[in-house]
Amino acid sequence: MSKAPRAGLVLQPGSLHTQSLAPAARSFHTTLTQADAECCPPQAPRPQVAHPVAATGEYELRGSYESLGGFDKVYVTGPDAADHAIVVIYDIFGFWETTQRGSDLLVSHLLLTSPHKAYMPDVFRGHPFPPEKDGDKVELGKFFNGTAKIEDRLPEVLKFAQFLKTERKFKTVSILGYCWGGKITLLALGSPNSPFSSGATCHPAMIANGDGDALARPLAFYPSKDEPADVAAYIEQTIKTKPFASQCDFHLYNTVHHGWAAARADLSNPENRKQFDDVYQRLADFFSKVDRA
Repeated sequence: MSKAPRAGLVLQPGSLHTQSLAPAARSFHTTLTQADAECCPPQAPRPQVAHPVAATGEYELRGSYESLGGFDKVYVTGPDAADHAIVVIYDIFGFWETTQRGSDLLVSHLLLTSPHKAYMPDVFRGHPFPPEKDGDKVELGKFFNGTAKIEDRLPEVLKFAQFLKTERKFKTVSILGYCWGGKITLLALGSPNSPFSSGATCHPAMIANGDGDALARPLAFYPSKDEPADVAAYIEQTIKTKPFASQCDFHLYNTVHHGWAAARADLSNPENRKQFDDVYQRLADFFSKVDRA
């Protein structure tokens, strides 16, 4: 895990030219440092967290897969009559039972207050990071500079959000991201012209002070005990200075590891299960409040 903002992703405007996207998100040049390649434990010296947990087969997903918005495979869950959408950006392991289960749980909670539909596009297009290579810094570095290259994937995510707004006619489109997807989320919210009305991130990777400085939309920020404490604290304090601060939420999940809400979730562990349930209720409360504001 990178320990200081200077070790995070280096972002420079001017390398992409996507005319239809929000100006501040049109172009990024990414440079992956050694510290970035340690963004996802257990290869980091701290902490020793679990590898992704294999599916038990005991949970039946409530959603279905569709081809839409430029993606061949999108996991879709939630009521058809929903007025609001959430784009869910998974972690480096792609579609995973616990990650998708989280989306099912989130839209279930939201049924009572503000029905939402969740869309999890296969941004890695069938090529997530292999779980059997978890902990291999060299392979992770290759992945971040190839399949998971942010300057390539971010414009696709923004375009997908615009599709949901213009073609599917949702009143609001928000974003939720985990780990690598959490960094995508923070960048996507860094422009007043973002197609996203709000966003949330759980155990985000490669966080930097600049993520808080650039924030232009309401954010729910939920780091684990393993994200850099100084950067998480800086973002927490920066959120409080924003004109939309009253719509934001922050909670440090200091009893659980990086990944507890997505592919690294071990729901057989009582504390992990407790905080898994807690964060999805918090997420529902956040999206319900902000999308009705």
